[in-house]
Amino acid sequence: MLIYAFRDARGTWHGDPDAAIHDTRPGRGVLSLSPTTPGQDPGPFDGQQVEVLYATCDVEASQTSYRLDDGASYVATWHVHELLSPAHQRPLTAPAAVRGTTTATVKLQTGSPHRRYSLHADLLTEGRVEITVIVCTPDGVIHGELTGEMDVRDLDEVSRLIVSAPLASAAEPTSSATSAAPVKATRHGQAWTPQAVAYLKEHYQAGNSPEQLAEELGRSEKSIRWKLYGLQLAPYPRDLVPDPRPPAEPETPKAYTVDAKRRLHPNAYRPWEPEDEQRLTERCAQGASLPELSQEFGRNEGAVASRLLKIQAEGPAADDALEYGG
Repeated sequence: MLIYAFRDARGTWHGDPDAAIHDTRPGRGVLSLSPTTPGQDPGPFDGQQVEVLYATCDVEASQTSYRLDDGASYVATWHVHELLSPAHQRPLTAPAAVRGTTTATVKLQTGSPHRRYSLHADLLTEGRVEITVIVCTPDGVIHGELTGEMDVRDLDEVSRLIVSAPLASAAEPTSSATSAAPVKATRHGQAWTPQAVAYLKEHYQAGNSPEQLAEELGRSEKSIRWKLYGLQLAPYPRDLVPDPRPPAEPETPKAYTVDAKRRLHPNAYRPWEPEDEQRLTERCAQGASLPELSQEFGRNEGAVASRLLKIQAEGPAADDALEYGG
């Protein structure tokens, strides 16, 4: 049973209200969200009392459960958890409480039905930060990784630059008129824009059928009917609830996974412990080469080189580490 959608104080549904569920009707409950913690940026739903829907469905589950006001607890989908968790709403900048300190660690993780994103940031000396970002599938297949170091004061501008890049997302229509059709959805499961929702409400109330609206909005009739139900404009589409599905066949394991990486480097992506850094400093000073340290510490040469620069080690391996971006 997953919490797959919720309705805020203004009556707007969020999450995955169009998700196909295996129950005849979804369960409903009330969730009272805590107010914003002093000193933190407010989440969009902090302090609100929201109505949630929960059922057995195929939407990917997060690792977080929420206790409803009646005492029952249910795990939320990743989409719902991202919306309810204030941590996912904050820009990737160093928290004010740790700026100016010599060492601190920030860890963030988020995801979608097809991707998981994790960020590990170590605040270094002299106001610099070392960041590692990993993109992988829910089963651990790595699709991308990024490691680098920069001045912590540049994080705000870099994050704005990434968000504003035209490759990240297409610009939405800016017209506020609802009489003209908005840009059609071009892929399955594309998010509903405010313009599309306004168009759906207006033209359904004007007498257009779900079949007509599906053609005009570039969506399936099933999607239209679930959205109308979520907006409380149409009855529950009982005929659209599918029969229970047989267990899915396991996918063929892919080679480039976290586990595969650790077969080559047993400590890949694990945090460095203080005693590891002390031993690394000593071995570097003794003249161990970068390949030897990589083998000894169970990490790839890039990870060892980055750590040598961070701890300001001295020795031949530290000199070679400069080739990795120091």
